[in-house]
Amino acid sequence: MNINFICAEKEVAEKLPIVPAKKLIPDWYRTLKQDTQLHPGGPTIPTIKQCPPVTDFITSGYIIPNPYELTMNPKSEPGNFESFDWNSDVNYDLSVHHHKMCPVTIEGTKRHWVKIKHPWIVKTPPGYSCLFVQPFFFFNPDLHLFPAIVDTDKHDLPVEFPGYSLHNRTITINKGDPLMQIIPFKRDEWTHNILIEQLETELKEGQTYKKLFHSKKKFQ
Repeated sequence: MNINFICAEKEVAEKLPIVPAKKLIPDWYRTLKQDTQLHPGGPTIPTIKQCPPVTDFITSGYIIPNPYELTMNPKSEPGNFESFDWNSDVNYDLSVHHHKMCPVTIEGTKRHWVKIKHPWIVKTPPGYSCLFVQPFFFFNPDLHLFPAIVDTDKHDLPVEFPGYSLHNRTITINKGDPLMQIIPFKRDEWTHNILIEQLETELKEGQTYKKLFHSKKKFQ
């Protein structure tokens, strides 16, 4: 199955292309050992690097790097609202939307929220959509972007990324910062059942999720 990323800016496509998520791993995760000790001389315990579901999420899909430097400057408005001014080196950077359109409130302050723009169009085959989610395990301390699902087999425009600042201070999103993770999936119709069964409470000795249940995922 093939996904296409169409860019309106040649320089962005050449210097900051969308890449498979496995090629843009958080530094802390990349350097983390498989095992660690809570206390010197104590027994070793597995780290999160041995958790296949976490590894699958970190390496699934594709990453859109931020294509330009963007600085967001907070400003207070009457009525306990907070909005933003911004500076960037391009024209398709950001727009502000009112708090009442999505009632984001941080520490008692009603935040207007923003939409970050970029030059990428994402195209999938018929019947396939994409989950757009901020790369969680980069633990961005300044910015939260809203997750969303887009029918990218039909949508012919760049997907804008709404979000908000976590702080009442100036923040800068640098060129190349991981901005959004794209995970394609096939649309389907679902029904659900609720069943009552006796469940195994734990895996037996030598059994692991990786051995029993895990399937390898490939994103090239």
